[in-house]
Amino acid sequence: MGKEKKWILTDVKAGIWVESFAAACEKKDHKKRANWCIVKRQLHGGLTEGVDIIEVNNGALSFTIVPSRGMGLWKGTYEGCELGWRSPVAGPVNPMFVQGSDRGGLGWLQGFDECIVRCGLDSNGAPGEDVVPDNNGNPFSVMLPLHGRIANTPARRVEISVVESGKTTELVISGIVDEGMLFSPCLRLETRISTIVGSNAVTLHDEVVNLNTVAREMELLYHCNFGEPFLEQGSRFVAPSRVVVPRDRRAMEGLTGYDRYQGPTPGYVEQVYWHQLCSGRKGDTVAMLRNKAGNKGVALRYNVKQLPCFSQWKNTVGAGEGYVTGLEPGTNLPNAKRFEREKGRVIRLAPGKRHVVDLTLEVHTTARGVAGVEREIAVLRRGKPIRVFSQPVADLSPGGN
Repeated sequence: MGKEKKWILTDVKAGIWVESFAAACEKKDHKKRANWCIVKRQLHGGLTEGVDIIEVNNGALSFTIVPSRGMGLWKGTYEGCELGWRSPVAGPVNPMFVQGSDRGGLGWLQGFDECIVRCGLDSNGAPGEDVVPDNNGNPFSVMLPLHGRIANTPARRVEISVVESGKTTELVISGIVDEGMLFSPCLRLETRISTIVGSNAVTLHDEVVNLNTVAREMELLYHCNFGEPFLEQGSRFVAPSRVVVPRDRRAMEGLTGYDRYQGPTPGYVEQVYWHQLCSGRKGDTVAMLRNKAGNKGVALRYNVKQLPCFSQWKNTVGAGEGYVTGLEPGTNLPNAKRFEREKGRVIRLAPGKRHVVDLTLEVHTTARGVAGVEREIAVLRRGKPIRVFSQPVADLSPGGN
């Protein structure tokens, strides 16, 4: 059995909220473990006013968790390489300044600057009209905004724990985020974000729970966003894709180079590709963004049984406009929810049931590390040809053929 220390930073029910906190390895551990520390503080000024952040440094990899924004992973660093991207948004933004209905339902973008941001839980994807029951059970038309509400919902409980087992130390940030209202779906995100001291990886273990006494729908997508130094002219998207489909006509224009990236290009209009990935026997798969030289890469490991859909978002605009690409595993494609429901990709949770997801972000800063992931991907794809569709497909995109 390992030794575990715990600290509660937020518990709304118990009336607990800790403004600042710090924990670090003790001197006696320096020789056998990398130096690590966890710091919690609150930001002030501008759009960051009142935002709680937790900064985790495992001695090699550092990253920031934002309880005020749905326990998203804001930014990080590993061996001098920045994780995340340079958004036009100067965040992390307090949700009070985000108006989801702005600009036809695109207001979610007012707070969008995280490395990993969850989209959901009741809905995600493009803005669109949907029909839901009102408080009397009658059909009622509503406009669902971009990517749902979970990223702009503060956590109701936050806990830090340090688990020591032999020569291994695990740093854990746990949180509970509730999304719901009266006469509506009530869904809970229970997350455990962990990293091993000295490692190059962070893992999100998420469970989405239906708190209602009737079945409810859920959608969940992980918008994982990366800029320089992993994204540059000549960078490649490497994945065990067995199917690649352009989302729309704009994506068709770049289809022959869907897996290659441009440098910052002012005036570039986003291109999106749907992927179906090969996996191992248990459903495990991996996808990676690597730089041109092949000595820097970020890999996502997850299970296609938990997250069957994958979207590749290319947004190689000018450097000051948000030069970024998104690697996005999800339970559904980020189309309007009404379309996804019609195509059978919206999960329906029975009362008290939960959907579990494990997602690991892994960082490589050597040619050997990148090549190792590429070999894994080649094994997953072995003997399975890639089918690249020349135009959008009706089951995957509105207006497809």
